[in-house]
Amino acid sequence: MATNPMTIEQQTGALYGQLWPQYDDPLFLESVSLFEKRWRANGEPADFFQGKKCLDVGCGGGRYSIAMSALGAASVTGVDVSEEGVRDAARRAEQLERTNVTFRRASALDLPFADSEFDFVCCSGVLHHTTSISRGMAEVYRVLKPGGSLYLLLYGAGGLFWPSTCVMRAFAKLLGRSEMERCVQEGGYPANRRRAILDDLFVPVLETYPPERIEQLLRDTGFREWRRWTEGRMDHENDARTMLAELEGRLLMWEAGARSAPDYHVASIERHAAEISRKVIASVRDLIAMEQKGLITADELRDTVIGHGHHRLIAIK
Repeated sequence: MATNPMTIEQQTGALYGQLWPQYDDPLFLESVSLFEKRWRANGEPADFFQGKKCLDVGCGGGRYSIAMSALGAASVTGVDVSEEGVRDAARRAEQLERTNVTFRRASALDLPFADSEFDFVCCSGVLHHTTSISRGMAEVYRVLKPGGSLYLLLYGAGGLFWPSTCVMRAFAKLLGRSEMERCVQEGGYPANRRRAILDDLFVPVLETYPPERIEQLLRDTGFREWRRWTEGRMDHENDARTMLAELEGRLLMWEAGARSAPDYHVASIERHAAEISRKVIASVRDLIAMEQKGLITADELRDTVIGHGHHRLIAIK
């Protein structure tokens, strides 16, 4: 069997390097603002970044690097495995006149920095896409100064979203990237939705974690203090109804793709994917109705539909 000569890291970089530059300027600025909104919503001090030397690991298009600069950081370095992503991030920073932000190509598993170099490290939605989360955690810990802070986002286990997404990943693999890009185009999604969908379907490594695993990772790495962010979700994991809307939105991709598929075989696969999506959506609707009737609690509804959601936390070295 022929194998892809690209490494997992190269495949990951190639995917994101194509997706992030698709954001237009207003959409990119909206994505930049999310960091500050979540930072403030979770009670973090507004002046925290003043004078801080910061690192953004897996910076993608540079949105959080630029956000930290806007919040007063003395300097920000963004690193990413995607050369295209790094170039696009540098272009965005120059356009916004963020002169204290620099970008370079580097792996989260082998950071090219000295020990204890940074006051703050941001690692948002990155390590669950690597081949060794423990190595990635060790690297972000190594480059942090004693007393420095890490912002970490990892995907949470449980719920219906990720298991159903894994099924959709199998369909997407059968169809191939170009066909799924056609389906997404037919669905009429904005660039941020296209990125999220194609990310979930094609990133080579996608892991989810229960809270106990996150805490064990933190302890094993050397962190002894951390606090979870529970506010400012502002996405499909906000509650069962926003998750339902996300699932309904993704169904449109399969339906639109099947209607204009290039042949019967492709249309058949897309119709099967759509049917599975409808069944998941019907289950979520049933669960919401059960909660409205008092048959299950709001917590039981959230646990069943969303699970643990994204783990967002601040850890102190």
